[in-house]
Amino acid sequence: MKNFLRSLGLTALAATLSSCNLLVPRADPVRHFTLSAPANLAPVQQGTLVRPVLLAGHLHGRQMAVRVGEHEVIYLADVRWAESLDSAITQLLRSRLGAISSGVTVTVEVQRCELNRAHGNTVQLAATYAILPADGSAVTAQRGSFTTTARVWAGRDFEVLVGLLRAAIGDFSEAIAVAVVEKKS
Repeated sequence: MKNFLRSLGLTALAATLSSCNLLVPRADPVRHFTLSAPANLAPVQQGTLVRPVLLAGHLHGRQMAVRVGEHEVIYLADVRWAESLDSAITQLLRSRLGAISSGVTVTVEVQRCELNRAHGNTVQLAATYAILPADGSAVTAQRGSFTTTARVWAGRDFEVLVGLLRAAIGDFSEAIAVAVVEKKS
């Protein structure tokens, strides 16, 4: 019996040591991306105020949303936002619009900010905005909508995809900037 217990113990030890090869650390395949960048334009006095951006519900998570059908969205398991998308878009808009002396407030709602595989791997940004006068009156608010021009992603490098999304947001901020300047005039 003593020999049996000893051999059982040695077998257990051998099994434990041999299983250590299974515990080899593996690289984490998840990649994290950010849209934000340092502000390149200094805010001015009475600059345009941008309220926090509101996102469609399917864009709230950290996993990147990909549209695969008109009413179907999937989330990429290995590609995530390093920051909340609403905060990142707000920061980009504030960087651009805060440099315009207007005294107005801008509100933004983003309906789509995603890759659309159903439409040939195009990047989509669709949003609405309102420019509220300095007195905050919603009655005289100027409203607009924006849909980005088609940008096609080659389907390989996610950093390129994030760059295309950032460029679409840049186009959006320029469209709002033009509207703010026109409202000011």
